[in-house]
Amino acid sequence: MATVSFSNHSALRVPAEDRDNIRQFFIDVLGGTLMRSFPDKDDIRLGEDFYIAFLYAAGNAKGADKGANYAAGAPLSRQDFLKAIFLELRTGDVETMRRRIIAAPGVAVLEVPDAHLYFQAPGGQVFRLVGIGEDLSKYEGTA
Repeated sequence: MATVSFSNHSALRVPAEDRDNIRQFFIDVLGGTLMRSFPDKDDIRLGEDFYIAFLYAAGNAKGADKGANYAAGAPLSRQDFLKAIFLELRTGDVETMRRRIIAAPGVAVLEVPDAHLYFQAPGGQVFRLVGIGEDLSKYEGTA
């Protein structure tokens, strides 16, 4: 049987008015690198090989994205962004990154009955912060 796994590219539809906070958070706080920028899209690399595109509006895709019409149609409501995606971020220094994330403009800490930091990033996406090498088997059903 054929199987799949998650790759190293992702894209998120986000409100255009959050662009400055999104860039500050994903570049300045999390240490990402802005790889490409267009009026309707930013491509940011996190770590060595994870690429995430932030899609701000329908626009004229160029280059490798030619012919794509990302973020077309009605944008999500603020409440819908809370339900749109949950992702996990790994770091080698959980406490330092926790402090940096909480202090960043536009970040909302979520009250979740779990030892990890759950937060809503600028743009509305929800993340959980974990340590590199941390035993997460209880979340995988393999404990």
